[in-house]
Amino acid sequence: MKIIYNVENYDGKDRFVIALGNFDGIHLAHRKILEETKTSAKKLGLKSAVLLLNPHPVQLLFPERSFQLLTSLEERAGILAGLGMDYLIVEQFTEHIARLSPFHFVRNYLVQTLNVARVVVGYDYTFGHRGEGTTYTLMELGKKFGFEVEIIPPVMIGGKVISSSLIRELIARGEIEKASEFLGAFFERKGKVIHGEGRGAILGFPTANLEIPGDLLLPANGVYLNLVQLRDKELFALTNVGKKPTFCTDNKTHVEVFLLDFNKDIYGQELTVRFLHRIRDEITFKDSQLLIKQIEQDLLKAQILINQKYGHLLEKQRI
Repeated sequence: MKIIYNVENYDGKDRFVIALGNFDGIHLAHRKILEETKTSAKKLGLKSAVLLLNPHPVQLLFPERSFQLLTSLEERAGILAGLGMDYLIVEQFTEHIARLSPFHFVRNYLVQTLNVARVVVGYDYTFGHRGEGTTYTLMELGKKFGFEVEIIPPVMIGGKVISSSLIRELIARGEIEKASEFLGAFFERKGKVIHGEGRGAILGFPTANLEIPGDLLLPANGVYLNLVQLRDKELFALTNVGKKPTFCTDNKTHVEVFLLDFNKDIYGQELTVRFLHRIRDEITFKDSQLLIKQIEQDLLKAQILINQKYGHLLEKQRI
Protein backbone atom coordinates (compact mmCIF):
# COMPACT_ATOMS: atom_id res chain seq x y z
CA MET A 1 0.00 0.00 0.00
CA LYS A 2 1.27 3.44 -0.93
CA ILE A 3 0.95 6.16 1.69
CA ILE A 4 0.71 9.77 0.57
CA TYR A 5 0.93 12.57 3.12
CA ASN A 6 -1.11 15.54 1.87
CA VAL A 7 -2.99 15.37 -1.42
CA GLU A 8 -0.73 17.97 -3.01
CA ASN A 9 1.97 15.28 -3.15
CA TYR A 10 -0.15 12.95 -5.29
CA ASP A 11 1.37 12.57 -8.76
CA GLY A 12 -1.93 11.97 -10.58
CA LYS A 13 -0.87 8.68 -12.20
CA ASP A 14 -3.80 6.62 -10.92
CA ARG A 15 -7.52 7.19 -10.71
CA PHE A 16 -9.39 6.14 -7.60
CA VAL A 17 -12.42 4.68 -6.03
CA ILE A 18 -11.97 6.37 -2.69
CA ALA A 19 -13.38 5.79 0.80
CA LEU A 20 -13.87 8.84 3.00
CA GLY A 21 -13.88 8.89 6.80
CA ASN A 22 -11.64 8.78 9.85
CA PHE A 23 -11.84 4.98 10.19
CA ASP A 24 -10.88 5.09 13.87
CA GLY A 25 -10.82 1.49 15.02
CA ILE A 26 -11.59 0.14 11.53
CA HIS A 27 -14.60 -1.73 12.91
CA LEU A 28 -17.05 -3.98 11.05
CA ALA A 29 -18.97 -1.08 9.50
CA HIS A 30 -15.72 0.49 8.29
CA ARG A 31 -14.69 -2.85 6.80
CA LYS A 32 -17.90 -2.97 4.79
CA ILE A 33 -17.10 0.46 3.33
CA LEU A 34 -13.54 -0.63 2.54
CA GLU A 35 -14.66 -3.90 0.96
CA GLU A 36 -17.08 -2.05 -1.30
CA THR A 37 -14.28 0.36 -2.23
CA LYS A 38 -11.97 -2.50 -3.21
CA THR A 39 -14.72 -4.34 -5.12
CA SER A 40 -15.72 -1.22 -7.07
CA ALA A 41 -12.11 -0.38 -7.90
CA LYS A 42 -11.51 -3.89 -9.22
CA LYS A 43 -14.63 -3.80 -11.40
CA LEU A 44 -13.68 -0.41 -12.84
CA GLY A 45 -9.99 -1.26 -13.27
CA LEU A 46 -8.99 1.53 -10.90
CA LYS A 47 -7.08 1.81 -7.61
CA SER A 48 -8.69 1.66 -4.18
CA ALA A 49 -7.86 4.47 -1.77
CA VAL A 50 -8.71 5.88 1.64
CA LEU A 51 -8.60 9.60 2.40
CA LEU A 52 -8.50 10.46 6.08
CA LEU A 53 -7.78 13.60 8.05
CA ASN A 54 -5.12 13.70 10.73
CA PRO A 55 -5.36 14.69 13.54
CA HIS A 56 -8.94 13.60 14.14
CA PRO A 57 -11.18 16.66 13.62
CA VAL A 58 -12.50 16.47 17.20
CA GLN A 59 -8.96 16.86 18.54
CA LEU A 60 -8.45 20.09 16.61
CA LEU A 61 -11.92 21.62 16.84
CA PHE A 62 -12.68 20.69 20.45
CA PRO A 63 -9.34 20.55 22.31
CA GLU A 64 -11.13 20.92 25.65
CA ARG A 65 -12.72 17.51 25.23
CA SER A 66 -11.06 14.42 26.63
CA PHE A 67 -11.09 12.65 23.28
CA GLN A 68 -9.02 9.50 22.80
CA LEU A 69 -8.54 7.35 19.74
CA LEU A 70 -9.23 3.66 19.27
CA THR A 71 -6.29 3.36 16.88
CA SER A 72 -3.26 5.47 16.06
CA LEU A 73 -2.57 6.57 12.50
CA GLU A 74 0.21 3.99 12.30
CA GLU A 75 -2.13 1.22 13.47
CA ARG A 76 -4.81 2.23 10.96
CA ALA A 77 -2.24 2.22 8.17
CA GLY A 78 -1.18 -1.30 9.13
CA ILE A 79 -4.76 -2.58 9.14
CA LEU A 80 -5.58 -0.91 5.82
CA ALA A 81 -2.50 -2.44 4.23
CA GLY A 82 -3.54 -5.85 5.56
CA LEU A 83 -6.99 -5.39 4.04
CA GLY A 84 -5.41 -4.85 0.62
CA MET A 85 -6.06 -1.17 0.00
CA ASP A 86 -3.88 0.33 -2.73
CA TYR A 87 -3.48 3.85 -1.31
CA LEU A 88 -3.79 5.67 1.99
CA ILE A 89 -3.90 9.44 1.59
CA VAL A 90 -3.41 11.32 4.85
CA GLU A 91 -4.35 14.98 4.77
CA GLN A 92 -3.25 17.20 7.63
CA PHE A 93 -6.39 18.59 9.20
CA THR A 94 -6.03 22.33 9.75
CA GLU A 95 -8.31 25.23 10.59
CA HIS A 96 -8.21 26.15 6.89
CA ILE A 97 -9.67 22.78 5.91
CA ALA A 98 -12.18 23.02 8.76
CA ARG A 99 -13.50 26.28 7.27
CA LEU A 100 -13.95 24.90 3.74
CA SER A 101 -17.52 24.61 2.51
CA PRO A 102 -18.67 21.17 1.32
CA PHE A 103 -18.50 22.46 -2.27
CA HIS A 104 -14.92 23.66 -1.97
CA PHE A 105 -13.78 20.52 -0.16
CA VAL A 106 -15.14 18.33 -2.95
CA ARG A 107 -13.92 20.55 -5.76
CA ASN A 108 -10.44 21.22 -4.34
CA TYR A 109 -9.63 17.75 -3.03
CA LEU A 110 -11.73 15.08 -4.69
CA VAL A 111 -12.07 16.60 -8.15
CA GLN A 112 -9.21 18.94 -9.01
CA THR A 113 -6.46 17.09 -7.12
CA LEU A 114 -7.47 13.44 -6.87
CA ASN A 115 -9.82 13.21 -9.87
CA VAL A 116 -11.89 10.49 -8.21
CA ALA A 117 -14.20 8.23 -10.22
CA ARG A 118 -16.26 6.98 -7.31
CA VAL A 119 -16.63 7.84 -3.62
CA VAL A 120 -17.75 5.36 -0.96
CA VAL A 121 -18.99 6.59 2.44
CA GLY A 122 -21.04 5.45 5.40
CA TYR A 123 -24.67 6.51 5.80
CA ASP A 124 -23.80 9.14 8.45
CA TYR A 125 -20.79 10.73 6.73
CA THR A 126 -20.54 14.52 7.08
CA PHE A 127 -17.93 16.95 5.75
CA GLY A 128 -17.14 20.59 5.18
CA HIS A 129 -17.51 23.54 7.53
CA ARG A 130 -19.30 22.49 10.74
CA GLY A 131 -20.19 19.18 9.09
CA GLU A 132 -22.74 20.90 6.87
CA GLY A 133 -22.17 18.44 4.03
CA THR A 134 -24.19 15.21 4.19
CA THR A 135 -24.44 12.14 1.99
CA TYR A 136 -27.18 13.94 0.05
CA THR A 137 -24.84 16.89 -0.49
CA LEU A 138 -22.13 14.51 -1.68
CA MET A 139 -24.48 12.86 -4.19
CA GLU A 140 -25.51 16.23 -5.60
CA LEU A 141 -21.89 17.33 -5.95
CA GLY A 142 -21.08 13.99 -7.57
CA LYS A 143 -23.68 14.69 -10.24
CA LYS A 144 -22.24 18.17 -10.77
CA PHE A 145 -18.61 17.06 -11.05
CA GLY A 146 -19.11 13.67 -12.67
CA PHE A 147 -18.22 11.07 -10.02
CA GLU A 148 -20.36 8.31 -8.55
CA VAL A 149 -21.29 8.03 -4.89
CA GLU A 150 -21.95 4.78 -3.00
CA ILE A 151 -23.55 5.08 0.44
CA ILE A 152 -23.18 2.09 2.76
CA PRO A 153 -26.15 1.56 5.10
CA PRO A 154 -25.67 1.08 8.85
CA VAL A 155 -24.24 -2.22 10.06
CA MET A 156 -25.95 -3.60 13.14
CA ILE A 157 -25.33 -6.30 15.73
CA GLY A 158 -27.95 -7.13 18.33
CA GLY A 159 -30.01 -4.07 17.44
CA LYS A 160 -27.04 -1.72 17.90
CA VAL A 161 -25.62 0.38 15.06
CA ILE A 162 -21.86 -0.14 14.99
CA SER A 163 -19.89 3.10 15.34
CA SER A 164 -16.56 4.27 16.72
CA SER A 165 -18.34 6.33 19.39
CA LEU A 166 -20.30 3.31 20.63
CA ILE A 167 -17.15 1.21 20.77
CA ARG A 168 -15.38 3.94 22.74
CA GLU A 169 -18.22 3.93 25.26
CA LEU A 170 -18.05 0.15 25.63
CA ILE A 171 -14.29 0.17 26.18
CA ALA A 172 -14.53 3.05 28.65
CA ARG A 173 -16.96 0.90 30.66
CA GLY A 174 -14.69 -2.14 30.45
CA GLU A 175 -17.07 -4.06 28.17
CA ILE A 176 -14.20 -5.23 26.00
CA GLU A 177 -15.84 -8.45 24.77
CA LYS A 178 -18.74 -6.55 23.25
CA ALA A 179 -16.36 -3.90 21.89
CA SER A 180 -14.26 -6.60 20.22
CA GLU A 181 -17.41 -8.10 18.68
CA PHE A 182 -18.18 -4.75 17.04
CA LEU A 183 -14.56 -4.21 16.02
CA GLY A 184 -14.38 -7.63 14.38
CA ALA A 185 -11.09 -8.23 16.21
CA PHE A 186 -9.81 -8.15 19.78
CA PHE A 187 -9.35 -4.65 21.15
CA GLU A 188 -5.63 -4.17 21.63
CA ARG A 189 -2.98 -1.74 22.81
CA LYS A 190 0.69 -1.68 21.86
CA GLY A 191 3.42 -0.32 24.03
CA LYS A 192 7.10 -0.46 24.89
CA VAL A 193 8.13 -2.12 28.14
CA ILE A 194 9.59 0.48 30.49
CA HIS A 195 11.08 0.33 33.97
CA GLY A 196 8.61 0.56 36.83
CA GLU A 197 9.07 0.44 40.59
CA GLY A 198 9.77 -3.31 40.65
CA ARG A 199 7.07 -3.91 43.23
CA GLY A 200 5.48 -6.74 41.22
CA ALA A 201 8.67 -8.77 41.37
CA ILE A 202 8.87 -8.25 45.15
CA LEU A 203 5.32 -9.59 45.47
CA GLY A 204 6.19 -12.60 43.32
CA PHE A 205 4.38 -11.42 40.20
CA PRO A 206 6.85 -9.49 37.99
CA THR A 207 5.03 -7.22 35.58
CA ALA A 208 5.93 -5.48 32.35
CA ASN A 209 5.03 -1.80 32.57
CA LEU A 210 3.83 -0.48 29.22
CA GLU A 211 4.25 3.01 27.82
CA ILE A 212 1.02 3.86 25.98
CA PRO A 213 0.54 7.14 24.07
CA GLY A 214 -1.78 9.46 25.98
CA ASP A 215 -4.15 10.06 23.07
CA LEU A 216 -5.10 6.37 22.85
CA LEU A 217 -8.09 5.03 24.74
CA LEU A 218 -7.55 2.54 27.56
CA PRO A 219 -10.27 0.28 28.96
CA ALA A 220 -11.87 1.00 32.32
CA ASN A 221 -9.62 0.48 35.32
CA GLY A 222 -9.48 -3.15 36.33
CA VAL A 223 -7.83 -6.53 35.76
CA TYR A 224 -8.10 -8.26 32.39
CA LEU A 225 -7.19 -11.56 30.78
CA ASN A 226 -5.09 -10.93 27.69
CA LEU A 227 -3.36 -12.54 24.78
CA VAL A 228 0.02 -10.85 24.34
CA GLN A 229 2.24 -10.79 21.26
CA LEU A 230 5.97 -10.63 22.04
CA ARG A 231 7.96 -10.73 18.82
CA ASP A 232 6.84 -14.01 17.17
CA LYS A 233 5.47 -15.53 20.38
CA GLU A 234 2.00 -15.32 21.93
CA LEU A 235 1.36 -15.68 25.65
CA PHE A 236 -1.59 -15.36 27.99
CA ALA A 237 -1.35 -12.62 30.59
CA LEU A 238 -3.15 -10.73 33.30
CA THR A 239 -3.11 -6.97 32.88
CA ASN A 240 -3.94 -4.34 35.46
CA VAL A 241 -5.11 -1.01 34.05
CA GLY A 242 -5.44 1.69 36.66
CA LYS A 243 -4.02 3.89 39.39
CA LYS A 244 -2.45 1.14 41.55
CA PRO A 245 -4.28 2.63 44.58
CA THR A 246 -2.74 0.23 47.11
CA PHE A 247 0.74 1.69 46.57
CA CYS A 248 0.66 4.74 44.25
CA THR A 249 -0.52 8.30 44.80
CA ASP A 250 0.54 9.84 41.47
CA ASN A 251 -3.01 9.51 40.03
CA LYS A 252 -1.57 8.30 36.72
CA THR A 253 -3.06 5.41 34.80
CA HIS A 254 -0.63 2.50 34.61
CA VAL A 255 -0.72 -0.57 32.39
CA GLU A 256 1.04 -3.54 33.99
CA VAL A 257 1.21 -6.91 32.24
CA PHE A 258 1.94 -10.17 34.08
CA LEU A 259 2.89 -12.77 31.48
CA LEU A 260 1.88 -16.30 32.43
CA ASP A 261 4.58 -18.97 32.36
CA PHE A 262 7.23 -16.44 31.37
CA ASN A 263 10.13 -14.87 33.26
CA LYS A 264 12.63 -13.10 31.01
CA ASP A 265 14.00 -9.56 30.76
CA ILE A 266 12.04 -7.76 28.02
CA TYR A 267 12.75 -4.10 28.84
CA GLY A 268 12.62 -1.92 25.74
CA GLN A 269 10.64 -4.43 23.71
CA GLU A 270 7.15 -3.87 22.31
CA LEU A 271 4.12 -5.85 23.44
CA THR A 272 0.79 -6.06 21.68
CA VAL A 273 -1.82 -6.68 24.36
CA ARG A 274 -5.18 -8.05 23.18
CA PHE A 275 -7.96 -7.73 25.74
CA LEU A 276 -10.02 -10.92 26.02
CA HIS A 277 -12.05 -10.71 29.23
CA ARG A 278 -12.54 -8.41 32.21
CA ILE A 279 -11.67 -10.26 35.42
CA ARG A 280 -12.63 -7.62 38.03
CA ASP A 281 -12.61 -3.97 39.05
CA GLU A 282 -9.52 -2.33 40.49
CA ILE A 283 -9.45 -2.65 44.28
CA THR A 284 -7.56 -0.90 47.08
CA PHE A 285 -6.05 -3.40 49.55
CA LYS A 286 -5.05 -2.79 53.17
CA ASP A 287 -1.75 -4.61 52.76
CA SER A 288 0.37 -6.55 50.29
CA GLN A 289 -0.71 -9.96 51.62
CA LEU A 290 -4.33 -9.27 50.73
CA LEU A 291 -3.22 -8.13 47.28
CA ILE A 292 -1.21 -11.34 46.77
CA LYS A 293 -4.22 -13.43 47.79
CA GLN A 294 -6.42 -11.56 45.28
CA ILE A 295 -3.88 -11.99 42.47
CA GLU A 296 -3.84 -15.74 43.14
CA GLN A 297 -7.63 -15.76 42.82
CA ASP A 298 -7.38 -13.74 39.60
CA LEU A 299 -4.91 -16.25 38.19
CA LEU A 300 -7.21 -19.14 39.06
CA LYS A 301 -10.13 -17.43 37.34
CA ALA A 302 -7.92 -16.66 34.34
CA GLN A 303 -6.88 -20.32 34.03
CA ILE A 304 -10.50 -21.45 34.12
CA LEU A 305 -11.34 -18.96 31.35
CA ILE A 306 -8.37 -20.16 29.28
CA ASN A 307 -9.40 -23.80 29.68
CA GLN A 308 -13.07 -23.19 28.92
CA LYS A 309 -13.02 -20.40 26.35
CA TYR A 310 -9.67 -19.18 25.08
CA GLY A 311 -7.28 -22.13 24.99
CA HIS A 312 -7.76 -22.55 21.23
CA LEU A 313 -6.00 -19.22 20.66
CA LEU A 314 -2.64 -20.87 21.34
CA GLU A 315 -3.35 -24.27 19.77
CA LYS A 316 -1.28 -23.49 16.68
CA GLN A 317 1.74 -22.70 18.81
CA ARG A 318 1.46 -26.06 20.57
CA ILE A 319 1.52 -28.07 17.34
